[in-house]
Amino acid sequence: MPATLDGTFDGVLDINHNDDVVLGDMQNAGIVAVIHKATEGASFQDPLYVRRRYAANALGLLWGAYHFSSGVAPADQVNNFLEAIQWGVDPDSDASTLLALDYETSTSGPDMSVDDACTFVSLIYQRTGRWPFVYGSNLVTDADAIADPACALSNCPLWYANYNSRPLHVPSRVWTRGWTLWQFSDGRNGPAPMNGFDRSCYLGTQAALQQEWPAFA
Repeated sequence: MPATLDGTFDGVLDINHNDDVVLGDMQNAGIVAVIHKATEGASFQDPLYVRRRYAANALGLLWGAYHFSSGVAPADQVNNFLEAIQWGVDPDSDASTLLALDYETSTSGPDMSVDDACTFVSLIYQRTGRWPFVYGSNLVTDADAIADPACALSNCPLWYANYNSRPLHVPSRVWTRGWTLWQFSDGRNGPAPMNGFDRSCYLGTQAALQQEWPAFA
């Protein structure tokens, strides 16, 4: 468990509208950062994203937004994502929101291709000035095996999902820096009140996490 993995801080939660969560309880249990689903594909927008963003801000929690990938045109997915997180509406919110691409098996048709993943993160950078995290497991390791090591994905911090006592088989051709966030559990083996929730740790201290958030250059 990350609590016994030297050099890591276990304090990051990721959720979506299907999660029945009380953010204050999560904070009391040691969570300092929440990454919330904002969108999926070119049209779905999480109905609880904005409400929970305000709630997290009121509690002083770090905040992030992720987009769940699909096989539709990357530009349409980027438009949907930035619209849902209201990018450009509130500069303070923009400045404090971590951005992430959830690159895993699509729930609505074909998966996002490696080329489209590269296009997606490049468009995010062009429009926000920030490279997003890339989250995933199988598709991420597949991309690491076939992508040009110098592709746009190499600019993105890695949020690696691997449910073991330590992260195994970490992608290293594209992500030469290794992982920055590690999703180590879906919470089923964790203490209440975090049972059933995806939990991640940061490779560093809590102070470093708070200092680096949200850009992790």
